[in-house]
Amino acid sequence: MNPDDLHEFAQVLFDDAPTPLAGQGPAGWGPVDGRDVCLAVAGAASEVRVRALAARTGRPLVTVFAGDDADHDGGAADLRVLGALARDSAALSGVVPQIAVVLTTADREAALLLPLADLAVAVRGARSALADPAAAETVTGTARSAGDLGGADLHAEVTGRFAHVAEDAAEAARFVRDVLAHLPSNNRATAPRLPDAGPDPAEDDPELAGLLPTEPGAPYDVREVVARLADDDLVELHTAHAPHVVTAFARIDGWSTGVVATQPAVRGGALDAAAAGKAARFVRWCDAFGVPVLTLVDTAGAVPAGEDDEGAPTAALARLLYAYAEATVGLVTVLTGRAHGPARLALGSGHVGADLVLAWPRARTGERDEFAAAARASAADDWRALVREAAAAAEPVEAVRRGDVDAVVDPGTTRTHLAAALRLLHRKTGQQPARRHGNVPL
Repeated sequence: MNPDDLHEFAQVLFDDAPTPLAGQGPAGWGPVDGRDVCLAVAGAASEVRVRALAARTGRPLVTVFAGDDADHDGGAADLRVLGALARDSAALSGVVPQIAVVLTTADREAALLLPLADLAVAVRGARSALADPAAAETVTGTARSAGDLGGADLHAEVTGRFAHVAEDAAEAARFVRDVLAHLPSNNRATAPRLPDAGPDPAEDDPELAGLLPTEPGAPYDVREVVARLADDDLVELHTAHAPHVVTAFARIDGWSTGVVATQPAVRGGALDAAAAGKAARFVRWCDAFGVPVLTLVDTAGAVPAGEDDEGAPTAALARLLYAYAEATVGLVTVLTGRAHGPARLALGSGHVGADLVLAWPRARTGERDEFAAAARASAADDWRALVREAAAAAEPVEAVRRGDVDAVVDPGTTRTHLAAALRLLHRKTGQQPARRHGNVPL
């Protein structure tokens, strides 16, 4: 364990010195932006006590993995503790925000606990893996380093387990502070609102439309669009994983808002299993803590793949559809461009439960996605012609007539509409049927 990194993390995370619990260094609780947050150190004797404190008081829980390979070594004495930690994580899920931070390693049994948190952050050079390199080489016959098995970059880019990789403990703490600022302390509280933090929502933004290309299907960075709609900087999660969909927290007229936006700059914003899974988990997290979700849709559709292909999106799109269908928070969808194929149903459709669906004049709600058009085309020119033909027949006014869209709005007035919708939906109520829990299509 590097105590300097751990203490630096705690020093930056808390406004003031935390109150220690059972004499375990920085483990305990303290203020973060004026609200109390519990900090546990994985493997420390006080970890179970800190988790119990978070449960009793309804405070967010940050767990730091700052140990070495000896922590959580899976011995008989630890098995009871590990089981208790797993039960605690499951019991706290959806009750208080849980954030895990890996400063060094989270290997073996600890690697199983890490994904139980709502969000995992790592410092560059950290790792998490079930198997050690020697065991992996024995089984596979191939020598692999610890980083190859479960390094920070691998989990940030491939598995999506790490939502952010910080350069050091201080940056990791600042990122955790930014995330917590958008979340309530627990599922019965509301996220802090910061009014007057951005432009007047009643003022139009005539420059917004200029960010968009005139040709349907042309790439652009959707983050620039979201930035014009938001009050301040975005807190983007999983930037390196499935970049063809953006998940981020933002404030709009002071309201904390979860943003799911397809990214036309990467693969035409098309959804595969990784992108759909990334969006589904984020929507469910926002819903668990009462954070409304804004969905921006400009997608070529779902990536075509055989059901046995790696990355086949069917099951993941079903999970995304389920996430929107079960959500009780305010849901606002803006069709900024193409809304093709099954993706348009899975991405915050009004028929699935969105409270308000807006479309920009450039939006196109085609019945078939562009990949299907490509399959029917014998040449690139034929594909472009089919896309133009479909676009001409899919004007947003037709979507309004069908009831797929509530209104067509000018891009420059979108922020005004969003602010009004978020204000209205702040008191949204929903009655769920009596049941133990739904059966998510895992």
